[in-house]
Amino acid sequence: MEIRGDIVRQLRTDRSWTQAHLAEVCEVNLRTIQRVENQGSASVETIMALCAAFDIKRDVLFKVPEPNEIEQDKFALGRLHYLLFLAGLLLGSSVSVVLLMMK
Repeated sequence: MEIRGDIVRQLRTDRSWTQAHLAEVCEVNLRTIQRVENQGSASVETIMALCAAFDIKRDVLFKVPEPNEIEQDKFALGRLHYLLFLAGLLLGSSVSVVLLMMK
């Protein structure tokens, strides 16, 4: 899952903990903590351990998409629908009909 690695780092440094100490508290590998902080990637188990270690709710760690990111996703999805529609027309399949029904 994708979480806010910067928040994890901030919570850790606010407590003057090293990554190794946080890994020990969470009972995970040091590389796991490094990956969380640098890439924002964590398993459900790691997220639960982090929440317990910092005594926080899960919501604190999850990314909230920026309005610009949402618009970019909508634009990309629209382009994908358009390309699939064209592919359906070129291939003479019913893909284009299905896409029209999805909108």
